[in-house]
Amino acid sequence: MIGVADSPNLLREMYVSTTMGLINTDSIQVITYVTNPVSRHPSVTASGFMTLNELSPGRIGMGIGSGDSALWSIGQKGAKVALMRDYIVTVKALLRGERVKWNDYEFKGEWSFVEPFDLKVYVACSGPKILRTAAEVADGAIVTMGFSPEDVANVKEIVAEGLAASGRTEKDFEIWWNAHITFDESYDAAAQRSLGWSPSWLSMGSLKGKGIPDEFKEKLMQLNADTHDLNAVYRSKNRELTVVERAKELGIYDWLLSRSPRLFGTSDDVAKRLNELGSEYDMKKWIFFATGRGARSSAGNEERLAYIDQLTGEVRPQLL
Repeated sequence: MIGVADSPNLLREMYVSTTMGLINTDSIQVITYVTNPVSRHPSVTASGFMTLNELSPGRIGMGIGSGDSALWSIGQKGAKVALMRDYIVTVKALLRGERVKWNDYEFKGEWSFVEPFDLKVYVACSGPKILRTAAEVADGAIVTMGFSPEDVANVKEIVAEGLAASGRTEKDFEIWWNAHITFDESYDAAAQRSLGWSPSWLSMGSLKGKGIPDEFKEKLMQLNADTHDLNAVYRSKNRELTVVERAKELGIYDWLLSRSPRLFGTSDDVAKRLNELGSEYDMKKWIFFATGRGARSSAGNEERLAYIDQLTGEVRPQLL
């Protein structure tokens, strides 16, 4: 799966980039990673995915979240769970050729030149409410809710409840785990400059239901105080290291590391860890940020391509 981000103030336009991803590949699924329900009317989003599916039938999917840098960089707030649900249901219905109601107005897509289809939707989830909603109305979740045994069990329990409420089963829903791989000469070297996942998601929206000890809540807010600063998050050269050092100063580094997937070290180290998580917890679907050697904000194209080569050429062949 290839994910193409939607952050107009930071990146190239999502639909153009997604088109390039489709026409330059033959079989891999390409998704938006992730769009949001605030920037575009459902008819605009449905038209975009209708066109992408016409270009490469069956290979396009919609990754969607409440809205991160695409929204706060222009002074808007992320979507509430209820809006996320309605938006997903509406876009999927439009692409099936059904009539919908949005903002008290009824309409349907009039695309006579294409066949209706069922768009796969993957929801970026960092809390229990949105994960439960995803399990009820979407086709999968891209999860950042911690990677400890307790976190994984919690995710699977919430998904099971949502699927049961919608009359579906595990075969109807995919869980993709969202994490970072930090390559280095050793586990310890990598762990010194990356947490292995994004702690900013812990303080996005509500702190409730995320397994955060009371004594860490204020410290976590301090850790993530500048996460709505584009330059601090995406333009600084050593953002990951900055977060690690800040977590140590606040006394929450060990706790954050305990909830990390800890995909650190050499290709052999990372492959071994992925195999452990796959065999012990059935965590076999992952989506990673294409970073360099851990520095997501400063990696150049050559470094990113080298990272992808290492992931696909050295790690993937070792996976069970």
